[in-house]
Amino acid sequence: MLRAFLEENFPEKSLIIVSNREPYIHKKRGKLIRVEKPAGGVTSALDDIMKAVGGTWVAWGSGTYDREFVDDRDCVKVPPENPSYTLKRVWLNPIVIENYYHGYSNHVLWPLCHIALDRVYITKRFWMDYIKANQSFAVAVMEEIKDNSIIWIHDYHLCLLPAILREVKPDLTIAHFWHIPWPDWSVFRVCPQAKDIVEGLLGNDLIGFQIPMFAKNFMECVKEIDIGAEIDYENMQIIYKDHLTHLKAFPISIDFDKFNQGASSPRAIRLMKELKDKYNLEGKYTGIGVDRLEYTKGLLKRLQAMDLLFERYKGLREKFTFIQIAVPTRMKEPYITYKKAVDELITKINKKYSTPSWKPIIYITKKIDQRDLVAYYRLADLAIISSIYDGMNLVAKEYVASQVEEKGALILSELAGAAEELEGAILLNPYDIEEFSRCIKIALTLDQEEKRERMRTLRHHVKENDIYKWIFNILRDISIIASRKHKVYKYVFDFIGEIQNRIRGHKILLFLDYDGTLTPIVESPEGAVLSSHTKELLLTLKKVMPVAIISGRELNDIRKRVAIDDMIFAGNHGAEIWDGYKVVKTHEGEHEYPPLKDLLKRLEVALSHIKGVIIEDKGITGSIHFRMVSTKYLSELFDIWRKVFRGYEHIFKITFGKRVFEIRPVEAWNKGNAVMWVLENKCKDCIPIYIGDDVTDEDAFKAIAGQGITISVGENLEAEFYLKNQSEVNKFLEWLSKEYS
Repeated sequence: MLRAFLEENFPEKSLIIVSNREPYIHKKRGKLIRVEKPAGGVTSALDDIMKAVGGTWVAWGSGTYDREFVDDRDCVKVPPENPSYTLKRVWLNPIVIENYYHGYSNHVLWPLCHIALDRVYITKRFWMDYIKANQSFAVAVMEEIKDNSIIWIHDYHLCLLPAILREVKPDLTIAHFWHIPWPDWSVFRVCPQAKDIVEGLLGNDLIGFQIPMFAKNFMECVKEIDIGAEIDYENMQIIYKDHLTHLKAFPISIDFDKFNQGASSPRAIRLMKELKDKYNLEGKYTGIGVDRLEYTKGLLKRLQAMDLLFERYKGLREKFTFIQIAVPTRMKEPYITYKKAVDELITKINKKYSTPSWKPIIYITKKIDQRDLVAYYRLADLAIISSIYDGMNLVAKEYVASQVEEKGALILSELAGAAEELEGAILLNPYDIEEFSRCIKIALTLDQEEKRERMRTLRHHVKENDIYKWIFNILRDISIIASRKHKVYKYVFDFIGEIQNRIRGHKILLFLDYDGTLTPIVESPEGAVLSSHTKELLLTLKKVMPVAIISGRELNDIRKRVAIDDMIFAGNHGAEIWDGYKVVKTHEGEHEYPPLKDLLKRLEVALSHIKGVIIEDKGITGSIHFRMVSTKYLSELFDIWRKVFRGYEHIFKITFGKRVFEIRPVEAWNKGNAVMWVLENKCKDCIPIYIGDDVTDEDAFKAIAGQGITISVGENLEAEFYLKNQSEVNKFLEWLSKEYS
């Protein structure tokens, strides 16, 4: 998954994912050894990435037959049916597992972060084995690290790992996603090892949280622990021991298409009918709750609200049935006691309100396969998520994605991270039982058109922000951080005095890229329109200095878009040049055109089923735009691309731009060639200033390095200076205009 993106942003990097849970487990079932994949959308999506990009996944070897299938480095190629990447297993003895996983992770960090302080249970042996486990993971990771490795760590089981790795190898790029909430200092101070946990996490270059509030809570904890860290609240950065850690919110999501398509399948439709018949649901309201049987999910509060609902609203008896799917996953204390309390309360409610033909709560404690779960979701008129505290809660998004008829309502705890995102949900305080029961009544009796409008809004959000976009956003930020590792970037407006001194008393030749520089990056290339303000700036600057637009677009296209006479233009990445009066340079190798048309035609056919692909034939060069392609399908797109391009390598060179493949004849001029021609023929003694935002601009940056000023839009290009975003380009042009007026 996302190979195209990784090729574009850090093609020489190797990705190492580290998590407690492994993506493939070898277990014995009867006489057979089976390979099982743990349930979970995140694990599945990360597996998709690794299958496409290769790399290594380091995880605890938890399967009963895991040892029998690894090599002498404790590695096994996975998946079994098509080995694509390496799974490296970490071995932990049973005592360490008990204390590290069941002990410190789930009896200290889990309840602490979910603000269930009465359930926090701290012992010295928990902590000592938590250290041992993190050290074991560190050894395993170090055995797989290369100089170009990117490490992506997951969750609260591995807090100490980043700092251990950083101490051994300071130049590593390390990111960490914290899947659960991060509490404020008044809660976190309960942890005796608070300082160790925070120092461990500050070994990361990037820490991702579910919502901004959790990142702010983390910064507050760092401040209160007083370890001498510098905290930049505005930019969400922390400097500790001369190391910079970035904090950012990345709300996690689901595979929308998988749930949406599954809920529309014949299997789901058939199961819905079976459920209606089995539980006598025809003509009744139906509700759904899907949870791990776990105290943070607020099941007892939910059941208390259900009891009050049937007591207060007698008209709902025999007309509303609630299906509670609650799967036990941690059958140790306090979960055993919690399960008993849930079981007893459901029994009590059913005994109190049931009739011979109706039971208010249908209680299911077995795991439901996702292919069947979508039928429950689609069937339900409402879903209830009543977490007392939650990092995100993906059940809310799963329900929304499965509501293909847009007839359901989502009741969502305001204490779940999902409440920050899901506009259209009915929010509630799970502790307010009276209001809780009233919300259920409101959800059931909402006007159908309002329900549909709310659900349509919810579905649009989840579709546009799926699990693959989450992955893309995190990897994008990691790639930017990795690219900065060994380079000093100078922000233009912090060094404006230096620029001023270098150009003072000299003539300037100003070079500007178009897309992403003079105009924002847009989904479709046709939508990139020059603003009237930017055009006025160009007209003003043209009076005091030569201005050249250097673009990947066709020459005629870029001239029409800018629409300023007697200005210099280079199109097709420098293969065509207009000197202000006439075309002075075109690509000589016309024999290249037929192969380009042939290649683009083959790509058009091969990619026709992928929505959002735009294939642009620019005569001399071609572009494959995929800004509008769902991130989920980038892997397939890139695989097709590689197969079709095979055999054209000696004719064309490929550049990966911002969600675009640029195809250029090997002998064609690039932007650097064009810039040097313009300098030579238009102003030999001018100091060139070049502003660009894409990798194709780096040819120009290299061409004028040492003799001019290079400025990138964003910090991930090989320019001397940078602007933070496209909107700052006009700000710089305004400054330049005043400087030379």
